[in-house]
Amino acid sequence: MKTKLTLTIIGIIMILQSILYPLLADMSVDMMFNVGEEAKKVLILFQYAISSIFFMIGLILLFLRDVEKKYAKRILLAFLIAYIPGFIGFYNLATSPLTNAGIADFTPDIIMVALALFTYIKPKDN
Repeated sequence: MKTKLTLTIIGIIMILQSILYPLLADMSVDMMFNVGEEAKKVLILFQYAISSIFFMIGLILLFLRDVEKKYAKRILLAFLIAYIPGFIGFYNLATSPLTNAGIADFTPDIIMVALALFTYIKPKDN
């Protein structure tokens, strides 16, 4: 797959997540977590805080989508390495009695990682 297309798709997904996290924070916290009101407020604030990180990553990927293939592969590799602790965190969330999270809640992340891995292994020129 073309690295430009992969970086564009992942960048757009990240930016969409950054917009949706704060908009849907109340609803998603109620659906995903079995906690009291104070913890819900903290989790909502966390959703607000993390949305800027997703926005920044999405912009970086979009701005760097025209780089040469060797640099695009490095960006994809960094993305893949960074998701390793993310998936450890997802596993802990999914197995915690405090959450209602399941594999379906992490579908966008799984899609992005699969796309990045596929493109990293079989990149095509832009």
